[in-house]
Amino acid sequence: MKKFMFITGLLILVIAASGFVNFNTQNKIKHYEMGELSFDYPDTWNITSEDNSTVSFFDTEDLYNVTIIKQRKPQGYSLKNSLELNSAGNINKNFQLLSKNNLTVNGLEAYENNYRINDTQRKEIWFEKNNKIYSVIYTGPSNIENEDFSILNLNLINSKGSFDKAVNSIQIKDNASASQSTHWAELSIPSIHAEWWITSKSVNTANSVYHMPNSYYPGEKGEMALMGHHTTHHAPFLYINTLDPGDEVIIKDFLTQKKYIYEVEYNGDIRWGVKGKDIEYKASEEPKLLLITCYPPGYSRAAWIVHAKLVSVQPLDKED
Repeated sequence: MKKFMFITGLLILVIAASGFVNFNTQNKIKHYEMGELSFDYPDTWNITSEDNSTVSFFDTEDLYNVTIIKQRKPQGYSLKNSLELNSAGNINKNFQLLSKNNLTVNGLEAYENNYRINDTQRKEIWFEKNNKIYSVIYTGPSNIENEDFSILNLNLINSKGSFDKAVNSIQIKDNASASQSTHWAELSIPSIHAEWWITSKSVNTANSVYHMPNSYYPGEKGEMALMGHHTTHHAPFLYINTLDPGDEVIIKDFLTQKKYIYEVEYNGDIRWGVKGKDIEYKASEEPKLLLITCYPPGYSRAAWIVHAKLVSVQPLDKED
């Protein structure tokens, strides 16, 4: 089998060298600018959506998608630590982490994660500058046949070349005026019809719950803590005392472009004389989530805590 694969690969290279395979060498180059971020891309990439922080392309020849995103990072957030501690790819068997690599983009340290999602390949490249997180995400047909070996795919060779050229062309100007992020994720609790932004600004931020800065981030192997008022400031956690074991708590994280699904383990952990800021949030073998509010209602004599564990990680799609 290995000999057959070697011969097949050699034939492909010979054919390519003979000019019988189109490697998109004739494609025209276009230029895109998104504020301080700019890059070149082939004219086979059609823009499918764009706003001031995200642009998505679809390659009409090789049938793959590329999305480029910039997101202001919250105070205290470490991209490197988050990628190292994050368990995405280890929780959902249909979302498998294949490899991690370090590289350089525009002279910046960057991180590459490669995933298989069923029959789809997903490549993520992450780097930061200007107090922002930048990500370039490729999704396309997988060339992985099984866990032991891969089959060379001409479309994948073409698409990888175009993708790498676009990444290598990225330029980021200095932008010292970039401010801290207000909302960097969204919390959803279907059983109580709750949807709130997640902020690192203040527990009093409107329409939001507050991420405790001394806790972990979504998907990381540790206790992530979200605090919300029980009776004031729109009372985001008014009904968390009604949550039952097995109820879902969903976090859509724009920093990692992942959707993290937690399940309630138990409810009603009451810690008298304690506030969320006083709790020491610990590392753990599996990612945990704590929802914290004041107790009794209208008072802050204790912390009411709901405990949940991570059960699934999914890519954050545009539909989300």
